Amino acid sequence: MRNEPMRRNDLPETCFSILPSSGQLIIIRCGERGYYPSEWDTGKREENREIASSHNARRGITDIQEAAMLAGSMFGWDTPGANPQWYLDNARYVNSNIVQGHIKDPIMSVYYPVSSFLLCYEIMGKQHFYLPVDKLPQELMGQRSQFIMLPDMLCGVPAMPVTATFAQNGSCTVQLEHGSYVVGEMVNQEYHITARVHVGSAEFVMGECDKAPDPFVTWQRNCKNDGDGPPNFFWGHYRSDRASCIEDFCERAGNEYKKQRDYIAQQEHQHTALKKEQGEAR
Repeated sequence: MRNEPMRRNDLPETCFSILPSSGQLIIIRCGERGYYPSEWDTGKREENREIASSHNARRGITDIQEAAMLAGSMFGWDTPGANPQWYLDNARYVNSNIVQGHIKDPIMSVYYPVSSFLLCYEIMGKQHFYLPVDKLPQELMGQRSQFIMLPDMLCGVPAMPVTATFAQNGSCTVQLEHGSYVVGEMVNQEYHITARVHVGSAEFVMGECDKAPDPFVTWQRNCKNDGDGPPNFFWGHYRSDRASCIEDFCERAGNEYKKQRDYIAQQEHQHTALKKEQGEAR
């Protein structure tokens, strides 16, 4: 699937932000140290913050992506804070509440019933809401839907970022956040892809084909190996029901996340041990 839209854990080419020290309105270019002053600077921190936020939002750039861009421009693009995923890895669980209500179709004026735990996490001092992947209605994550879901990898678990509005009677209206889905169709071996999640250079997808003996499947993909060609999916797990397929999708992504985290921790431990040995040798 070429010319894909920017994912929520990707860095944009440019974004607006403000200098933490002075509140000056600036433009940041991905991969470049420093920043460019913006001609729209008002001299007032609050107004500049509003300008930066509104322009970034119109381009689908989240506050997490902006924070990563600012960290990269100030401290180097190899620093952990220059990766949007780092903020999701360090999200702090706040609470969860059972909600009864509806979820809005991202394009059409249609609402589907939803009953679920609404998960609340604190990220960069702000509260963010998430919906478990298995609570999405089939109309939004099924073979005949118009969308492919792109969940966040939140502390090692795929979850759908949402906004939630509560009515006085206690009901809740949920909407998918920008960048958590893509409109369009993707088919592999007659299975319609319904969800995709990146874990480092790996990607896991879920597909559905009601004509197949096992209508549901999960596949893995190595993004680095595909180059400019089509996605090369492998190692299919075929399932007879949607619930077990979603469970497998989340489990495979979670296991890969843990494997990559363990590898990074091992590399850091070896690097620290080497530095210690070199220091003692002196």
